[in-house]
Amino acid sequence: MKRSRRPTTDLFESRATLVAIVACILALGIVFASVALRAASATAWPQAWRSWSYSREVIPPATNERGLTAIVVPEDVYAHSSKQLADIRIVDDEGGEVPFVLNVPSGHTHTDRRVARMQEHSFTPGEFTQFVLDAGANAPFHNAILVNTSETDFITWAEVAVSDDARQWRIVCDRAPLFRFNKQNLQGTQTLHYSETNARYIRLRILEGSHPFPVASINVLYEETTPEERVPVSAQLHEAQTTNPQESVWRADLPADLPLNEVHFETDESEFSRSVTIDSSEDGQEWTPAGSGEIYRFHHDDVLREWLEVGFGGGWSSHWRVHVMNGNNAPLAAARVILFMTPRRLIFRAEPARHYLLLYGQSEAKPPQYDLERTIRPKDLEKLPIATLGGEQINSEYEDPRPWSERHPAVLWIAVIVAAGLLGAAALRSLRASS
Repeated sequence: MKRSRRPTTDLFESRATLVAIVACILALGIVFASVALRAASATAWPQAWRSWSYSREVIPPATNERGLTAIVVPEDVYAHSSKQLADIRIVDDEGGEVPFVLNVPSGHTHTDRRVARMQEHSFTPGEFTQFVLDAGANAPFHNAILVNTSETDFITWAEVAVSDDARQWRIVCDRAPLFRFNKQNLQGTQTLHYSETNARYIRLRILEGSHPFPVASINVLYEETTPEERVPVSAQLHEAQTTNPQESVWRADLPADLPLNEVHFETDESEFSRSVTIDSSEDGQEWTPAGSGEIYRFHHDDVLREWLEVGFGGGWSSHWRVHVMNGNNAPLAAARVILFMTPRRLIFRAEPARHYLLLYGQSEAKPPQYDLERTIRPKDLEKLPIATLGGEQINSEYEDPRPWSERHPAVLWIAVIVAAGLLGAAALRSLRASS
């Protein structure tokens, strides 16, 4: 009986092995044929740039003069570019790579500390804790004070007034918030800003009448601030469900990682003061704190006081959450949250007789390094002519830059399956032979 079955079994195994090998050869043939066909038809794009998926024509500014020119990267480029714009390239009409600088026009603050002597420290029960500082007979200009306190979790209001003789006072900062919540990782704010003045005396009143407010020291400052350029993004935050009844949460799931750094609030609420926190996430599951702040609106002596924006350190992410701590108050009426970012600019030297393309969409590209970044001065980046971009063009001759094994995982699986089948058939045949 065994001898009559053996040829049939061997024939079946040989046919199965032959079919698997033929399937593997056909799959490899299709892959290589498609690659060869694509290579044969690729003529329009220079070979060095066929791994970039998208391009846009750079339209020169009206002056079209030789020299440094800026391109503002539009928001939709981020969706097709790799993280942090690492794959951005500029090429000329001969396919040559053009050096550029990726510039972030961020603002900055320069702070000088002024010498001031504590002249008075008093407490009026039910009203305030008061401090009076003397900046000297020839006081330099100042516009802020930093309150250093040992309190860790608090929110209170403060008033700053100045005087030339310590008798006639004029209020320069009326009912501004001071707060910190270490339990919630909120550093808050302990700096009070006011209009520039060179008044000799500065009076601080912390409007907490239940107990003396502890203050270790007060620094008188002069801050020069250049505001950071910020533009709203098209995606909006939408109110989300939360398990905490004392907070409101908004969430945005963006189509691409964007370097956000500010949120603005709009609301019909007439008077309020709320703490705000911002979280970011790479996957929408694990969240990391990104920033915090305070928003408020109230009227004092018929003057509207409000602050409706929260800036933070920024970061590249596609998932964002904004929390507003309501406490026992009702949520803000008709609240709307808007996301802002600082636009990126590409600075390059343009030649009037040349044409340029902006390329992006290359998953394996690394950030470029050019000498241009080290040879131009910061002041050279100011008030540059702006070039615009044409519509997005898809590279029809695109060549995938990934390794062959990553581009054709199906072929590898077929090879693994065939190998497993051959090993299984060989093992089965060996067992039958031994039996």
